[in-house]
Amino acid sequence: MRHDWMAPLALGMALAAASGDAWTFDRDSLVRSKCGSCHVPTAEGRIPQVEDLRTTPEEWTVIVDRMHRLHDMPMGPGDMDRLLKELAATQGLTPDEQAQVAYLSLWHNSQQVEAPAGKEEEKVYATCVRCHTAGKIHSYRMTPELWMKHRDFHLYIVPTVVYQMREMRWLAEADAALAYFAKKLPYGKAWTAPPTKLEGAWAVFGDAPGRGTYRGRAQITDAGNAELKLSGSVTYSDGTAESFAGEGTLYGGYALRTRTSNNGFATKGAFIAANDEISGEWHLPAPDFRTSRSKWIRVGDQPKVARIVPGFLLAGEKTTVTVEGINLPDAKPSDITFAGGAVKVQGVRRIGPEALELTVVNNAPTLGTARVSVKGVDAGVVTLAPGIDRIAIVPEVGRARLSGGVHYPAEGVQFEAIAYAKRGIGKNAVAVALGPVPATFRLAELKTRPGDDDMTWLGTIRPNGAYLPMVDYAVNPNRSYQGENSGLVKVLARYKRGGRTYDAQARLAVTMPDYIARIR
Repeated sequence: MRHDWMAPLALGMALAAASGDAWTFDRDSLVRSKCGSCHVPTAEGRIPQVEDLRTTPEEWTVIVDRMHRLHDMPMGPGDMDRLLKELAATQGLTPDEQAQVAYLSLWHNSQQVEAPAGKEEEKVYATCVRCHTAGKIHSYRMTPELWMKHRDFHLYIVPTVVYQMREMRWLAEADAALAYFAKKLPYGKAWTAPPTKLEGAWAVFGDAPGRGTYRGRAQITDAGNAELKLSGSVTYSDGTAESFAGEGTLYGGYALRTRTSNNGFATKGAFIAANDEISGEWHLPAPDFRTSRSKWIRVGDQPKVARIVPGFLLAGEKTTVTVEGINLPDAKPSDITFAGGAVKVQGVRRIGPEALELTVVNNAPTLGTARVSVKGVDAGVVTLAPGIDRIAIVPEVGRARLSGGVHYPAEGVQFEAIAYAKRGIGKNAVAVALGPVPATFRLAELKTRPGDDDMTWLGTIRPNGAYLPMVDYAVNPNRSYQGENSGLVKVLARYKRGGRTYDAQARLAVTMPDYIARIR
């Protein structure tokens, strides 16, 4: 027996076949097979709602999983992988849009601080960013009609929302927020990345806060069906080495998600690939908690500079600077220029196939920048500063999560000290970030109540700023308030340079596991 809901589908297929118009998802696609029974295609072959939004591979995973759990969409082995690849091909974000929310891509304990931009967004935060992150919202681009449907969607998923938000007129506030997003985050149009082939040799340049910079090589092999094989190794500035091997998936032609073993530890990565460059993050979960940022450059015939380390020079100091890249030419001091700054190059030596070491002295008395070139090859910009005015710790408030069992492992925080210089005086003074410095970290009690004993139970922070809870989330009868091994303490950093000592303070909140990770 033919059901009425099949008529539009049959009509759409017939019209598409007759006109020769290309559908976004053809009749052989899994998206049309899985989604088209509920989201009935139009006469033009368009699948409503599915083709009214664009989002990240991670959010498409949440949506597909919800369709399976709540609406009984059948899912067989390999279906999720195929659906994500089909959806990401046209219904993903652009690389620039993805970059704005990349801190959510790894689904780890992100320390990103989200803040509203203006009064209008403050209202939106009060309505929406109390249950999930602003990044989750900014991961979507939708048509006005679909944005406005999300009020009823929330009422369906969380029927008690109006009562939970009883301090506001939630229905009206939700409509206002969704109207705001409909203008700020419009659907635009389906987007397809230019053809991308990542197979080949790559030079890797990165830094792991608390451990230092690293560089190395990687090899990517195309395994077919947007799947990749990866292998390589990197060496850190302290001389230690790390090898990695595993696999990756390229969603939508640019969103690379990797699954590798780094020195035996299971590691996930989220990267954006474009214009012969790959940039993003690696994350090693507990117990070897660590996150690192890296840029990969395709190895070719032409010289290219990846970065200069460190990225700032202080007046009057003799500094060792490393220029890193590929096919860097041999050079002597006269081949190095610092355009726009009074910097004297005293020496140059090659320290590896991808690095030149410079000895320089900054003679510029004021805050500014200089563009560096090596034998005519642009090496980027360094900051010139008369000195360091202060250091600050990031994150300002770190959030660590206690272990809640095998499915909810402990999540740590990596603190980092950033040096700042001051431009201007008085009320017009502006702080200019110079870059990270190797401060030494420790914890101290933050008195918030009589008999505060958080320091007794929270453990210690490593001198490099890495903190990982070592106890579980559980009632502790030995504590005055029987707290669940949670607490709030100070994070103190100290850095010595040029006869001066710089101190900074932040806070560390150790709290419960992320039991509702989907909301994010």
